[in-house]
This record gives sequence, structure tokens and C-alpha cells, in this order.
Amino acid sequence: MAETILREQLWRVPIAVERTSLAVMDGHHRLQAALQLGLKYVPCLLLDYGYVRVDASRQGYLVDPHEIVRRARAGDLYPPKTTRHLFPSPLPICNISVPLLQDKMMLSSPVFWCRPGRDAAKIPEAAGEPDAPRGMDV
Repeated sequence: MAETILREQLWRVPIAVERTSLAVMDGHHRLQAALQLGLKYVPCLLLDYGYVRVDASRQGYLVDPHEIVRRARAGDLYPPKTTRHLFPSPLPICNISVPLLQDKMMLSSPVFWCRPGRDAAKIPEAAGEPDAPRGMDV
């Protein structure tokens, strides 16, 4: 995935993130690619489990929104392809230039950006900067 993003120089689909906990719902491979590429920002779509259904793709695992968030906070992620998030509509295509995701000037954008590898305590709202774009620790 990182090779494709680098070759095309486009980020096509945002990472789906639960709006309260900032747990990744969909996009773990894209997130890994962002970390591998050293991107400063990653487009994200904030969603709510009130509108997103989740099913288990593997037997033997308790899969519900509370357990997903609990496991994400504990760093105890499910094995790959264990959860299946069902969105009310397809995730949007964003087609954002990769150089923009490497540029610090993107902080002035009204879009929600992930900051791969950053400390969640440094999210701008948590730091008393209500007008700053929101970041996430992943």
C-alpha cells in the first residue's frame, strides 16, 4: 500500500476513526503505510458507532463498539480481519496530494488530520486550542 501511495502521490480514502475514542474503525493498512512513509498528516473521517454497524468476521471473538474501543485503548487489537465495519454509505474518495500530507502548512486546513505516532494528550482541543484542527494518536 505504501508503494502505491508513493507511486501515485495520492491519498485516496480517509481513515475511518471513531469520533470519541479516536479508535481506527477502517484503514489500519493505510495507517501503517502512512507511518512507513513518514507522513505528518493523514486524512480521517470522524464517525460514530451510533451510525456504523460492526460484525465479527471470525468466530470466538466478542465484537461490539464498547469492546473495540476498550481493546484499542489497551493496545490489544483484534487479529487482522476480525471486525467488519458496515458504513451507512461508502467512504468518500479524497484524492489528496502526498506532498501536502508532508507539509506543516496543512495545519491551517479545516479538515481533520491524523498525526501518526503522536501522543493523544497533544490533541489540540485537549491542549486548550479549540480552533485548531484535530489530531489523533494511532
